[in-house]
Amino acid sequence: MSEHGILSFTMHEVDRYGIGEVMEVVKKHLADRPLHLSYDIDAVDPIHAPATGTVVRGGLNYREALYVAEAVAATGRLGSLDMVEVNPSLSDADGAELTAELANLVTTAAMGSRII
Repeated sequence: MSEHGILSFTMHEVDRYGIGEVMEVVKKHLADRPLHLSYDIDAVDPIHAPATGTVVRGGLNYREALYVAEAVAATGRLGSLDMVEVNPSLSDADGAELTAELANLVTTAAMGSRII
């Protein structure tokens, strides 16, 4: 990924620097380009998004998950978005509802909506 100039961060870096600083670096790296946000719900801790194919503890927490989308919206450069890996059939009804609700909140946050 580094050979092609693709910037990436691990959860270790999110923990170390915080999601706000990570998103600032991302926004600077992308400069004035139009943005496509491909949001993989697998990146979120399964406590908040259990209805997905690859559940791994220690992912983004609820606020971090929303902050990513809010930071993209704040640029005013979101051109397109896809929400991927939401799969209600991989969880019970409560887990499916939690995941779908968060996916909806993230999607609307990317378009400028705020929860508070």
